Amino acid sequence: MKKKEKGSYGYLSNLRYIVTEQWRYSKAYIIAAVIYSPMDAIAAVIASFLPKIVLDCIEDQTDALQLITRVGSATLLFVAAKVLSGFLNAYCNNKRLVTEFCYWQPKLYEKAMDMDYHNFVFNSTRVKREKARDSLQKGNGTDMYIEINIRMFSAFFGFSAFTAIIVQCNVWFIPVLIACYSLSAVGWKLLQKFRDKLKDTRAAAILRMRYVSFRSKDFSEAKDIRVYGMQPMLEEKTQTHLSEVTELLKRENTGHLYNVLLEDVLKFGISLGAYAYLIYLKLNTDMSIGDFALYFGAITGFGEWLSRLVDMFSELLEGTHYVSDYRSFLDLKDTMRKTGGISLPSDDELPCKIEFKNVSFSYKEAEKATIEDFSLTVNPGERVAIVGENGAGKSTLVKLLCGLLLPQRGQILINGKDSRDFNRDDYYRLFATVFQTVNILPASVAKNIALCEEDKIDRALLEKCMRLANIYDKVQSLPDKENTLMVHEIHEGGVSFSGGEQQRLLLARALYKSYAPILILDEPTAALDPIAENDLYRQYSTFATGKTSFYISHRLSSTRFCDRIILVENGKIAESGTHNELMEKDGKYADLFRLQSRYYEEVEE
Repeated sequence: MKKKEKGSYGYLSNLRYIVTEQWRYSKAYIIAAVIYSPMDAIAAVIASFLPKIVLDCIEDQTDALQLITRVGSATLLFVAAKVLSGFLNAYCNNKRLVTEFCYWQPKLYEKAMDMDYHNFVFNSTRVKREKARDSLQKGNGTDMYIEINIRMFSAFFGFSAFTAIIVQCNVWFIPVLIACYSLSAVGWKLLQKFRDKLKDTRAAAILRMRYVSFRSKDFSEAKDIRVYGMQPMLEEKTQTHLSEVTELLKRENTGHLYNVLLEDVLKFGISLGAYAYLIYLKLNTDMSIGDFALYFGAITGFGEWLSRLVDMFSELLEGTHYVSDYRSFLDLKDTMRKTGGISLPSDDELPCKIEFKNVSFSYKEAEKATIEDFSLTVNPGERVAIVGENGAGKSTLVKLLCGLLLPQRGQILINGKDSRDFNRDDYYRLFATVFQTVNILPASVAKNIALCEEDKIDRALLEKCMRLANIYDKVQSLPDKENTLMVHEIHEGGVSFSGGEQQRLLLARALYKSYAPILILDEPTAALDPIAENDLYRQYSTFATGKTSFYISHRLSSTRFCDRIILVENGKIAESGTHNELMEKDGKYADLFRLQSRYYEEVEE
């Protein structure tokens, strides 16, 4: 079936997708599910014939051997079907869990880690990601889709078998029973439409609730929560979002309750009418006791299997929507090149010349542009400091340069070539960066710096980078030196660094990427005192010789060694020049510098 709309997929498309992916990961699971699912229906049909076999033998005065043979054979078939069903059900449950955690969930993680950053940060993407993850946590979600389809077939098989039995009694039973149960199917269909309308709202509400819950459990924020007495505020926020989610779930459950009540009333009416008719036939025809028992069981079985067929149809509808949610996240299109692209600058083209040409960028739902008509030329090997107040657009400029965000207007040129013409992953190789957010991996100190396997680490370069970042002595004091594991919440005996030490570690990581021709420090030294920050930047500046470098900092003294200082205000260049030139100009930069002068005097001392 063709897609109904962008991000929405038809039943056959979803089934083909899930079967193809599952077959690629585990053929045994599909084979076992195909064998196991009809077993319940087969066992039910055999069970319905058992009373007839026994009663017919008694009524016909069959000898004991024939009675035992007939009943024993039917019983053995019944037991074999139930045992095989139970074994394969347990096997499928185990395989399904393994597939969920080893295949379906990793596909979501890989997509989230590999997608373009500018797509990743959109709130609409986060909602899609939450819906995709939610699709794996439901009883009839993406991971259950194959079994739902096979159980649908099993329900149809059971329904057909019991229909064939009932037709022998009275063919008019069938349309009457189907009409009654069709009312139930309509109810479940309406409930599914109602759930679909609430799905986006529910996903967004759950996302907000999980964010607050995560913050309350985050180890790094535990100190602030206690010292500042944030518990009541977090509890209030959690309760607000929990109430929002609860209200949505209550509305869904109310609709579910109404459908269950309707279905139970229909079942009772059908059974009562059918039983009355069978008693009438027994009293007024030559119906045998065995046939009475068979039809009696068939009517009960028909209701059960028709009900199961309706239930499975409802689950199939819901499961199809869950698969669509899963696929719609995986199918989100990236805009940057992942294949092809122009070549990176060769060694004789380094260091790089960088040009911002009339670049503009605004975040979604922002009242005004963060960067507007920004133009700047950075010469090869130049060291540029970008300063300004919070919200001026400094970090956004860095993200635009690194290709994490894309200009909505204008161009960013690397040696005269548009940054969008490079292969995305190749383009990232141009940059060694340290951002404000600290990201420590649960691995050794050496791996946290080199970001590769132990046998591929350049130990000489590792030591040099640790010394330049002024963290070498700290690492040497650890039990296993650079091989010491980090993040004690994950590794027993693991170490945790202070805020300043973590930032020095990330500086060493950027330095280790020595082949990158463009170096960027985006306020990574906020946890350091002004003197330590100034010393660190000067050490880093020495290592950055022959590279084009950008330094972003609130502390203006840290950037005095740069060739040029750019003061950004409201997404535009307000002032540009060396420190002395800007001080002589006596503008905004000079005002900011004088406000911070007491710290700079300490640095100079």
